[in-house]
Amino acid sequence: MVGGGVFAIIGLTVVIPAMKENGGPLWFGGLWTLLAATGGLIGAYNFFSEEGIATEEFSYTSEPKTSNPSIESRLSKLNELKEKGLINAHEYELKRSELLNQI
Repeated sequence: MVGGGVFAIIGLTVVIPAMKENGGPLWFGGLWTLLAATGGLIGAYNFFSEEGIATEEFSYTSEPKTSNPSIESRLSKLNELKEKGLINAHEYELKRSELLNQI
C-alpha cells in the first residue's frame, strides 16, 4: 500500500515530467503511475478489509482426516479383539463375514 503510493507520487512528480521534458513516451509515465496506484489500492484493500483479495483459499478442520484401513489390517484388528476377549466368537464371525463381503 505504502510502496504503491510512493511510486504513484514518483510517477506524478518525476516520471511524467521527465517524459515531457525529454520528449520521451508520455504513455510510459502514465502506465507507471497507473500500475503504482493500482498496487497501492490493492494493498489498501487488503489491509483495511476483512477478507482482502484472496489468491488461495484454505479450509481447516479440527478433525484430522483418516484413511480407510485395508481389509487385511481390519481383519487383523478384529482377530486381536477376539484374542483379548473383547468380543465373543459369534461377534467375531459376524464382523469377519461382513469384512470379507467387502472384497
